[in-house]
This record gives sequence, C-alpha cells and structure tokens, in this order.
Amino acid sequence: MKRFAKHIIPLSLSALLCGAVSASETSLSGNISFTGNPPPAALIYVPGKALKAPEPEIDQVDKQFTKSIVVGAPGSTVLFKNSDQVEHNVFANDSKHKAKFDVGLMQTGGKKAISVDWKADAMIRVGCKIHPRMRAYIATVDARFHQVIEFNAEQKVFPINLKNIPAGSKKLVINIPKYDEIVLELGNENQWSAAITKKGKKRGEITIAKGNH
Repeated sequence: MKRFAKHIIPLSLSALLCGAVSASETSLSGNISFTGNPPPAALIYVPGKALKAPEPEIDQVDKQFTKSIVVGAPGSTVLFKNSDQVEHNVFANDSKHKAKFDVGLMQTGGKKAISVDWKADAMIRVGCKIHPRMRAYIATVDARFHQVIEFNAEQKVFPINLKNIPAGSKKLVINIPKYDEIVLELGNENQWSAAITKKGKKRGEITIAKGNH
C-alpha cells in the first residue's frame, strides 16, 4: 500500500478562551467535514507509546468487516472473527511495509489472531478473497490517545473528541486511507484548522480546539 503523503502544518491562529483543565491533561474537540461523499473512516491520534491495551478485534457480519480501522501497535496482535453465516478469508499483502498474511478459509464462528510484525507507521489494507468488496485497515502506530471516526454518506460533518491527553502534546495526526496524511503541530495556540486533501486536491476541512466546545 502506498504510504500517505505527509504534510507538516505549523498553524498560528488567534487564541480561543477554553474551559479549565488540569495542568497535566487537556482535551481536543472539533469537527471534520467533506465537500463530497466522505471516505469510510479516519484515524485521529496523538503519537505516544501505548499502554498495554486489550487486543483489537475485527468481526465479520453481513459480508462486511465490523470496523474500518483498528490500531495495532508494533508487536501487538489483532483478532479476526467470523460471526457471519458464510465462510470468509482474511488477508493482507503489502510488500512495501512487509505486511503479508492469509488466514485461509474462515468458517462461521472462526477466530484467528494475527501478529503485527511488519514495519511501523503504516496503514495496512485487509481484505477477503471470497468477497472482494470487503476492506478494513490496521494502523501500525503508537497511538495511546486516538479516535476512529466511521463516516457515512448521510452526514457531511463529524465530531472529534479526544479526552485526557497530555497537556504538552506536540502533534496531532489525521490518517484517512488513500488521502494525504495531515500532521498538526500543537504549539501554544488553542485552535487549528487544515484542509483535507487527496492527491493534493482539497476534499474537506478539519478544525480543532483545546477544550470542549
């Protein structure tokens, strides 16, 4: 899979009055919007070593993966399940990031844990050879503080809410599969905005502020 084009965006907008937060923690809230039909999902996260967390799971129901994106930090495992009434297959083949696995035929009720043993900082597409329209992604990043937003065609604007993140966080990363990656530099300002682009063309906008608004 082609890696995201990365845009480092230092932003300087007028300060915004926010509610009181603790000296060691803060929150980020805002919106993400699209001019046309939105993509399936986005991952928004503050980079940072993740604590030991429950194994992420992706189930299969009605010939669909139940999650569009899960975070699987390097060295972790991702559990795939089949709660569907039909057989499935789960595979990935990303030569650039050396991510390759194939669980073979997965019967109804089947489970299979996959080790995340490929290169870090990647968004790996997962598919089903039996049902080619199925797709999901494993984000191989250290993202203790993150939010996965599942989009739908009925909406144009979607809320962002990251709570209890370290007050001194330096960056916020927005990953949308097949779109250009955005990295916001969180300096001393309280509000940021950036264009969402796909191959350099604007497709939407993201606005973020400290505190809950």
